Amino acid sequence: MRAGEQMRVLAVLATLALSGCGDGSASYEVGDSNETTFISEERRPFDEDAAREAAEEELASEGYDYSYGCTDDCSGHESGWQWRADNGYASDGNSESFAEGGYAFDEALDSRVEEMRDDYEAGQDPDF
Repeated sequence: MRAGEQMRVLAVLATLALSGCGDGSASYEVGDSNETTFISEERRPFDEDAAREAAEEELASEGYDYSYGCTDDCSGHESGWQWRADNGYASDGNSESFAEGGYAFDEALDSRVEEMRDDYEAGQDPDF
């Protein structure tokens, strides 16, 4: 290893060591003068509100997911799902199937946000 490379490695290690003395965030550059990469250890927290909003939009366009099943034509479940998507809350409406459609939306929403959080915690960048 050349002397210049050794100095860069030492600088990176010193930065990492000293980052424990500060606010927990650190940034540094690595590489030679022709190719420098900026590395930051600071990551924004998961934005649940943005994830929920994105998930609501996705679910509204997907339609009822049949998680509660149907007896005939699913129109009650589909209407309850759409009501929830349009109004932001589930309603009992005038039938059990309508209510189940809204509940299905809420359950799918919670599940989708949890998937987004799991992906974020696994290191994936959010697409919302």
